[in-house]
Amino acid sequence: MTVSVGGALDEILHPGSADFRSLPDLIGGLMDRLVDRAPLRGGALWLQDMGTLVLAQDRAGGRLCWTADGDPNEAAADPEAVVVPITYADAPVGEMRLVLDRAPDGAPPEAPILQDVARQCGYLAKRYEVRRWAERRFGRPLMMVGMSPALRELDAFLEQAAHSALPVLLTGEFGTEKAQLAAAIHGCGPRRDGPFVQVNGADPVGTPADWFARAAGGTLFLSGVDEMTPALQGQIVQHMPSQLGQWLDAPGGWTLSVTGPATGMASGMGGPRVIASTTADLRRLAGEGRFSRPLLAELDFLCATVPPLRDRPADIEPLVLAALERHGGRADETRTDELIALCKAHSWPENLFELERVIARLAVMTGGRPIRHGDVRRHAPWMVGGAMPAAPDSGPHPVDHAESVPVASPAPPSADRWVRCALTRDPDALARLHGGLRKALLFLGERFADPITLDELSRQAHVSPSHLSYLFRTELQTSFKGLLGRIRIHKARELLAAERRLPITEVAMSVGYGDLSHFEKSFRRLVGESPREYRRNLTAARG
Repeated sequence: MTVSVGGALDEILHPGSADFRSLPDLIGGLMDRLVDRAPLRGGALWLQDMGTLVLAQDRAGGRLCWTADGDPNEAAADPEAVVVPITYADAPVGEMRLVLDRAPDGAPPEAPILQDVARQCGYLAKRYEVRRWAERRFGRPLMMVGMSPALRELDAFLEQAAHSALPVLLTGEFGTEKAQLAAAIHGCGPRRDGPFVQVNGADPVGTPADWFARAAGGTLFLSGVDEMTPALQGQIVQHMPSQLGQWLDAPGGWTLSVTGPATGMASGMGGPRVIASTTADLRRLAGEGRFSRPLLAELDFLCATVPPLRDRPADIEPLVLAALERHGGRADETRTDELIALCKAHSWPENLFELERVIARLAVMTGGRPIRHGDVRRHAPWMVGGAMPAAPDSGPHPVDHAESVPVASPAPPSADRWVRCALTRDPDALARLHGGLRKALLFLGERFADPITLDELSRQAHVSPSHLSYLFRTELQTSFKGLLGRIRIHKARELLAAERRLPITEVAMSVGYGDLSHFEKSFRRLVGESPREYRRNLTAARG
């Protein structure tokens, strides 16, 4: 299931600014770049649901380009035309007929590149077919957007996995496109007309028996399977037809074909195919006794990881443009180089969820005009080095008077968010977290002034120290010590604002610093000034 992703192909597939909008735009841009790479004298490309593109000179008589205008019969009739079929899952979906300048030995040049481009055309055609299907089925035009090598690998995985009935396990950080990929696997396969039942692992409704019955003949999507309780994990595995012979009685009255094709398609009553997603390393959890080993064994057949946005810089621009269009902004009028540069420089700790919120906010608040650096600074200040704005329900904070004070080490949006979450016990934010992290944040919010070690915190969270450290890094984008320090300094700022006569030494001790020098260094590093300077500036600002 690997595809050629060499440098030449990457250059051809590098997306243009409008490539996400329609299939003809995307294919046309791709073929324009092929002209720059391969010595083509003519040609035509036909693709189902798109029509035909023809290679011709532009209207000014200059370079060759692909256009919907022209006569495809000319290329089709050329006896020297090289025919390259376009297929998806071994089914024909189109073809390229290209007239090339041949090498001295008579061999057509760049044959591997042509085959790879044809393969990508098939993938793109399927993406747009799934988009139309999802709009009819779910009322939302779900589609993977981007042409990075990592996303093209997911296209290859999808092509092979969709036509199997084996369980699928999708791993990826919070906010990555796991749900879109799960829907695409269902929509590309033979069960697309059957039910698609999604279960929220953090707050499931119903019982496993109900889920499997409703999804019979279709797909059961266990979103966030790592969040499910051990009892639910045990029930789920008992309802799955075992691919491994863990038990002999077929659950639910359906059986698996042992003489049919190697895809593992179900027969009998047609039990559902199971797709599960997780943000955690299930193998590590199972090794620590915190996830069902039998369930993991049944899920761990076809596996894919959806990469975070920070590892896919080539996908940022088309994702931004697609989000602008979804939220009422005309991308060709609102897109600016400043916006794209800031988006590519940002790490997107919440991945596509964060990008969608930010771009929607900018599209609305700028009223359809070009989005400039100042707009991003105003409406998403953390992307240009500012502090994360307070949550709408968090109320006023005494420290807000010091916003004009320069900050030496601004917290990333995730760090500020989790500081507030720990101190305010925000139920919405906590509900999205791994159970161990929820316990850890609640404990830090209550006991931040105590001498807390990672070992003690892991006991309170009922996870191992190593796994808790991993969860802090992957889900909160910070470390245990880093978050604890920010919580303590946040509380110190509140004390300095509320208790003007309280000695600095007592402030330090109140928030957990026994060493005044350590407190002052930590305060200056995170706030940009000493505690005394901070209090003095607060007093001056209040008059």
